[in-house]
This record gives sequence, structure tokens and C-alpha cells, in this order.
Amino acid sequence: METEMKKAVNPEDRKTFIGGSDMPAIMGLSRWSTPLGVWAYKTGKVVNKLDVEKPEFITLGLELEDFVAQKFAKETGKAVRRDRRDFTHPEHPFLMAHIDRRIVGTDELLEVKTCSAWKEKEWLGEDIPEEYILQVMWYLGLTGMKKGYIAVLIGGQKFIWKEVAFDKELFDQMVVAAVEFWGFVQSDTQPIAIGGDSGTLFELFPTSDIDGAVTFEGDDEISVNQMIDSRAAGIQAKKEVQAEIDDIDAKLKQLLGTN
Repeated sequence: METEMKKAVNPEDRKTFIGGSDMPAIMGLSRWSTPLGVWAYKTGKVVNKLDVEKPEFITLGLELEDFVAQKFAKETGKAVRRDRRDFTHPEHPFLMAHIDRRIVGTDELLEVKTCSAWKEKEWLGEDIPEEYILQVMWYLGLTGMKKGYIAVLIGGQKFIWKEVAFDKELFDQMVVAAVEFWGFVQSDTQPIAIGGDSGTLFELFPTSDIDGAVTFEGDDEISVNQMIDSRAAGIQAKKEVQAEIDDIDAKLKQLLGTN
């Protein structure tokens, strides 16, 4: 616990706790961030541009939040109200949740979203973007509620809402991942980089030491050599696949002629 609390929790500073919007990236299931990206922000090594400059889509989303919540109330007959409390895990205070709305008289909550018309297909049928499922699951687990609703305004023209039932097994897995991740933050240890980390790595290492050299030994040397070999094999395979695609394209164009 002493290690976990090394960075004092401040509900007003997102760098001092793990919230619901962090969890998809920490779980490796976010399209917008990665474990390393979240780590770099929490440790203060990079600045989140959204903290400095608020894009219009974010400010509009905040302004539309009450409209979407009231639309949900009208459509479902469920009264909603704000709940500004800080919900924390009983054993790990750095695991925190801030919910959009509580459903009055129930153990249910509401998460409000807005998105562009281009995102409509992500909400077809029973589909819910998995980032939002994880976010709501986090809120349910930390509040002790059993059901969550997601209400979304799509492109300013279409309104839908969907249910998310609490899954204790999934929530427990999220807690384990979050605690492990917070250990990386407290010990200043970088999580393993993945394919989407190019921008973060550039910010972490903005300059090159042209005279620098790194020597690996033992298992590290074996691991690095294996990665280099795998990379070379991957590049060769990519070239061969691209050549095959180009060959097929050429044959198709020839068959189509001017058609």
C-alpha cells in the first residue's frame, strides 16, 4: 500500500489516479492510446494536448451532456441526477471513478457520449464500442452498482441508448491490470511499447545521440537479436505479399481494359 500511495491522489489531477477513461488503454483495447501513452502522461513525461487546448468537439460534447441525459430520461422514463462524488476502490484509493449521472432510486448509472456521424456503424444492433464497455464496467465496479446505460448522440441527428450489465470477473481483471500498471507509474518503469507508440516514443526521446551505443548481454541480447531477426523476416514477407498484390492488380487491370 505504501508503494501504491507514493503519488498522492488528487481528484482534480488526472495524473494522480486511474480513471475509467484510462482503462481501455491500460487493457490494450483502446484505439486512441496505449499503456505507454497513459504511463507517459501519468508520470508527467508528456503533456496531454487536450489538457492544454480544448478542441471544439470536446467543449461541445460537455455542453451537450445535459441535453443527452435529459433525452435519455424522456425516452426511458428514468429520472437522472448528477453525482459528483469521488468513488474509489476500498483497497486501492488511486482507482477512481467519476460518473456522469445516477438513475434516481436505483443502483444504475448513466454514461453520456456524443460522436460524429462517421461513428454510427459502431453502434449498430447490439454493438457498443469496447472502450465504452470497459469504461462503464469500471464505474459499475467502483460504485457498486449493477447496471449501466450508455446514451449517445450521433452526428447531432440520432439518439440511441444501450445497457451494460456488471460483470464481476471482467472488473476484477481490470483491477489487477490497473494495480500492475500503477506499479509502473510509481517505479517510473516504462510499459512495453506497441505499434501505436511512435508519437509517444518521439516525445520521450526527442533527440538522438549519434555517438551513443547500447550493449545488451545475456537474455537481453538474445531477446534483441530475436526481435531484429523477426523484424527482418516480417519486412521480407511484407515485400512478397505486396509483390503478389501488385501482380494481381496488374492482371485485373489488363482484363478490365477500358471498362
